[in-house]
Amino acid sequence: MNHHLPSPRLRLGLTTETDQEPTVWFLTNLPHSSPPPRTAGIHAGLIRTGPVLLPLFFLRLAWDTEPLLLETSLNPYEPDFHGLTLLRRLTTQDTYWLQYQNAETAHTLTITNTHQPFYRDAVQLLEAHTPWTATEFQLAQAAIVQAWPTPETRYQHISSPPTPINRHPLA
Repeated sequence: MNHHLPSPRLRLGLTTETDQEPTVWFLTNLPHSSPPPRTAGIHAGLIRTGPVLLPLFFLRLAWDTEPLLLETSLNPYEPDFHGLTLLRRLTTQDTYWLQYQNAETAHTLTITNTHQPFYRDAVQLLEAHTPWTATEFQLAQAAIVQAWPTPETRYQHISSPPTPINRHPLA
């Protein structure tokens, strides 16, 4: 009998000092079990699309092969404002903790948080902004993916947010 075995899954969770469980997950499937990456870096940014300021997080990992770029976003205006709470905590936190889990073991990676000024500015902008709905957030995510279809292209444009354009759903 031929069974399909799933590939080991790499799970990386961005946590804050006070959280026990990771808050923002970067998930990917790897072709084989791998050791922790040799290097890891985080980049964060806001992209405005329609009424939404979309916070994006990028995690670049490198082993001895090509680097892997993972992306995630969070909605600051979730019903419990958990995303905004995370961003507030990151304004003063000196390091990121990344919980790394592959098929066999779990590790914690520590990365210096060089983005505190960005998080302070982001929180200030978000607190002054009118909250959006979950649907508006999902439409903003779809518009960003349509404009820049790969994580690499979104990563390259993170510092130059798009101006609203008529063709996307939130214009």
